[in-house]
Amino acid sequence: MCYKNLGVWHRYTWSDYFNKVKHFSLGLIKLGLKPGDIVAIIGDNEPEWFWGEFAVQAAGAIPTGIFVDAVPDEVKFVVNHSGARFALANDQEQADKFLEIRDAAPQLKKVIYWDPKGLKNYDDPLLTGFREVVEMGMEFEKEHPGLFEENLGKIKPADTAFIYYTSGTTGTQKAAILTHKALIATASGFVTRYPLDQKSDLISNFPAAWVGDSFFATVPHILSGARLNFPEEPETIASDTREIGPHFAIYGPRQWEGIVSDIQVKMMDAHPFKRLAYKALLPVGYRMAEARLSGVEPSAFWKALGKASDGVMFRPLKDRLGLSRVRWAVTGSSVLALDTFKLIHAIGIELRQNYASTEAGFISSHGQGDIAFESVGRPALNTEVRLTGEGELYVRSDCMFSGYYKDEAKTKESFAPGGWFRTGDAVNINEAGHIVFLDRLKDMGELRSGVKFAPQYIEGRLRFSPYIKDAMVLGDKEKDFAAAIINIDFAMVSKWAQNHHLNFTTYVDLSQRKEIADLVNKDIARVNSFLPEHSRVRKFVILHKEFDPDEAELTRTRKLRRGAMYQRYADLIEAMYAENKEVKVEAPVTYRDGRKGVVTTSIKVRSL
Repeated sequence: MCYKNLGVWHRYTWSDYFNKVKHFSLGLIKLGLKPGDIVAIIGDNEPEWFWGEFAVQAAGAIPTGIFVDAVPDEVKFVVNHSGARFALANDQEQADKFLEIRDAAPQLKKVIYWDPKGLKNYDDPLLTGFREVVEMGMEFEKEHPGLFEENLGKIKPADTAFIYYTSGTTGTQKAAILTHKALIATASGFVTRYPLDQKSDLISNFPAAWVGDSFFATVPHILSGARLNFPEEPETIASDTREIGPHFAIYGPRQWEGIVSDIQVKMMDAHPFKRLAYKALLPVGYRMAEARLSGVEPSAFWKALGKASDGVMFRPLKDRLGLSRVRWAVTGSSVLALDTFKLIHAIGIELRQNYASTEAGFISSHGQGDIAFESVGRPALNTEVRLTGEGELYVRSDCMFSGYYKDEAKTKESFAPGGWFRTGDAVNINEAGHIVFLDRLKDMGELRSGVKFAPQYIEGRLRFSPYIKDAMVLGDKEKDFAAAIINIDFAMVSKWAQNHHLNFTTYVDLSQRKEIADLVNKDIARVNSFLPEHSRVRKFVILHKEFDPDEAELTRTRKLRRGAMYQRYADLIEAMYAENKEVKVEAPVTYRDGRKGVVTTSIKVRSL
């Protein structure tokens, strides 16, 4: 492992890694950890998070993760639902969350922190330091030599390895149980598609509490011996990635969209010559990407032009993004917008789509020379798929979860006869055997006329706009047309406003300006041009605030919680389908420090 701290890269050998895991595991046992106990972990992606995870597993106990930006109520839910007796926390901020909920979680025996900054003057018997537990384990080993190895020998493939709390797009989080066998099968299938070895560099940038980190970073790192690198802070990921130069990069769709948005922002501010070069050479990149994907040999002229474009523009651009050494780039979690996908290929990065879920594991992926923009690839090795008459995908493999913790009814509901997992996803399988993801089955839109549309597809294409940060597309059987709630990208839109001498005071003020509505209108019209006439977006509003996970509008992995959004903005949605020109909105807001407030404003309803 490599971890950047205070500007310096710290390297940990496999021997360092092993000893930290061993002694922390023994220290936990000394503190009273028993096989089957649950340990909650919260913090940034740093070595201690993973040393703690593996130490807990080595003791026969079960780790569960909490997203680092979870508020105390969310921490309380996970701790009490799981029955966690121990917790591992990053720093003062995270330790304080457990101290705040301690009275509501009496089973919590010990909270162990690994970054002592700010905790020096805390005198609480609930707290202890990571280093102290490791030292405790070293002493305990002298009294019980060979215990760690003995504990490892007792663990079976079918034992629970981790309890993952799902993102909660449909409401309350569900706790998915994954065994060691399921995690290893998923990661093995992944490494088969993306061969890694001890010379490969990976970067840990998915939330450690999310199953995607285990599927596509942590467990592949263990299986292949690839080096796992940790950026210093979330804010330094871009610069730290450039220093690492990973051979493999996996980001969620929102991160890839952020990269594309960042490119567009920088090009707006670039020297006129650079802007001209970018506009002139990008079509060359698209042409070369199309040739690579179709297997067509470009002419000598286009080869020369492509090589010149790469040297002048795309190679320096990839270096700025930290992706100059990337052999494969991957996106997962949800479908990436087609325009973003194409642009990443145009600058010379081989981006592939993965399709996986917490419950079903690794389902499909693009393979070498087998990339189709509209699909999520072919089924993974040893994974069976089938379609129901309603177009729902069923999956069966060794990667699947064992069920939902403390919810037998939901577990039973999730499986069809024969051991098939009901994904709840609407897909097609094309003639080439590729899976084409449409949307969540329950989220597929159908208008009064019977016309069907896929909100996620439209939302993804809208987010390709440099001025649109997020979008939610609306429409059901009681509506005659599709509509959209738009979040502007404040950084981009405010820059555009300054360049066009448009005065404004706040986000709320800027979002309701006619000039900004016209800007967004053009992008919606662009997306509408790709859609059948009867499924096009006819009305939109620009929201006065960004969608926020702290307001239960997004999950912690930044997916829309549609049910909650429909309830929260019921009046706004009703106004969009009436003849109203504007609507007053009062929205409760929870601030970072826990204070609550109300934002009141008038939001204009726009028609295309």
